[in-house]
Amino acid sequence: MSKQSTTQATSLFIKEVKREFSIQRVLMFGSRVRGDEHGESDIDLAVLMEEASGDFFSLKMKLDDIAYDILLETGMRIQALPIWQNEWQQPERYSNPYLIKNIQREGVAL
Repeated sequence: MSKQSTTQATSLFIKEVKREFSIQRVLMFGSRVRGDEHGESDIDLAVLMEEASGDFFSLKMKLDDIAYDILLETGMRIQALPIWQNEWQQPERYSNPYLIKNIQREGVAL
């Protein structure tokens, strides 16, 4: 998929997420940032939430619903990972602190 397709899909996703949630920022990470993606690669996005509200599972499901709508519209598969602000600032509070540190290292703000 082209960079233009990726940009279109991520822009639509961020627009829809902002309608539903108060977010600080969105970072792309993974194969598309490293440049080693292939035709079936998804778009990995970390969604930094303003504040912890609700539970992770419900939030993840809502982000997945938005991502599914984007898939139907653009053909691009987005894998969104919600991260609370306190987990971003203190990765050891997250279930996989190495993932947070990796996103901090390689993530590109959108």
